[in-house]
Amino acid sequence: MKSDVENKLHRIADIWNHFIWEYKFCSQKIKFSEDVKSNYFGDILGYFQDTFDIIFTERDTKSYVDRFSYHMSLLQAVYIQQDFIEELLIIFKCGVDKGELKKDENYFLNREIRNELVGHPIRKTEIPTSDGETIKCESCGTVINRPKNKSVLLSSTLFSYDSDNDTIQYLRYHKDNNYQFETRTYKIADIILRHKQFLNCYFDTIIKKLIGILKKYDKELTKLNDLIENQDFETIIKLVGISYESIFNSDYIYDKDSLIKVYNRKSEHDRYQNLIDKFYSDLKSGIVDTKNYMQELIEPKPVLEKVELPKIKISYTDFSSTDSKDSVEKKETYHYELGKIASKRNSMDFEFFSGFLKSKCSDNKLVMDELKHMENNIYDEIEYYTAFRLICKELNE
Repeated sequence: MKSDVENKLHRIADIWNHFIWEYKFCSQKIKFSEDVKSNYFGDILGYFQDTFDIIFTERDTKSYVDRFSYHMSLLQAVYIQQDFIEELLIIFKCGVDKGELKKDENYFLNREIRNELVGHPIRKTEIPTSDGETIKCESCGTVINRPKNKSVLLSSTLFSYDSDNDTIQYLRYHKDNNYQFETRTYKIADIILRHKQFLNCYFDTIIKKLIGILKKYDKELTKLNDLIENQDFETIIKLVGISYESIFNSDYIYDKDSLIKVYNRKSEHDRYQNLIDKFYSDLKSGIVDTKNYMQELIEPKPVLEKVELPKIKISYTDFSSTDSKDSVEKKETYHYELGKIASKRNSMDFEFFSGFLKSKCSDNKLVMDELKHMENNIYDEIEYYTAFRLICKELNE
């Protein structure tokens, strides 16, 4: 029963993590305040996930204590998730306030059960009395009659020992019934069904709002993509900073200032032109990938049921005895060495790990020259990483 609402929550989380959090264009469409920018939203998602099991996992209680504990935790978890939904509706500016939620019976029926039995088993209300006190203002002499209030019992409740795994039952004394004893019984399945309908309704409301944001952002990226070929580099950097700023965090020296400096030196050496070419390539492919991922979130593919695959008979051939000249040569790779010199930035580490690369590429002049350039400029971000990227290109890594 919980898979449907869990999938919707995951969808909301994915849109948040990959679009609301990443791009100002998207975050400006919601209430992205300072508290929301903290881990506050992540806490809501985590707490939501933790309480799903309490609500949607069947229990077989063995004692009164276990049963009461389950009933209290169930009602409290429902109440907590209701509050989280209210908060999410505010964050995403869905136009649904608490007054509208109270009109939804899937909300108020479950909330009333929780409030009576768990939240306020003894409830009192304040009512004004006929007698009061007279107050005289010292400055102007005005006499004010202020009525006094008295606290009156509204209701009291008590768990019934006739509750079971399928029902919650409690004894109730209420002012509206002249404090006459009454028994209230609710099916747990009905409580859970109401809550699931409540979650589905407002998760759908939130997702509809988020899809609207994604569709607008998709159009924005289309416009950006069309402008890439027709604008000067500095203008592109400004436009990217407005609409696709995550690219600046996707690789070394992709910050705005470094990119401009490298661009202005692109005629000096292949290493600078190569980095600019790579930036253009990453930008274009990144926009395409982002648009494709948006479409997956806007129109997710249906989850296919698991199908039992037929058994396949597999036979093995022993190639150990074949001649070495007939065997496929293993392609030389440089992942390890490049990974190390990309992250190890002190002279000792660079000398050690670049040594492996030099031994493999001793006859490659470009690689040897760029390694030397990196060594001579080990603390210069631009010189170090433009040379590093040219080596990566040369080695097809």
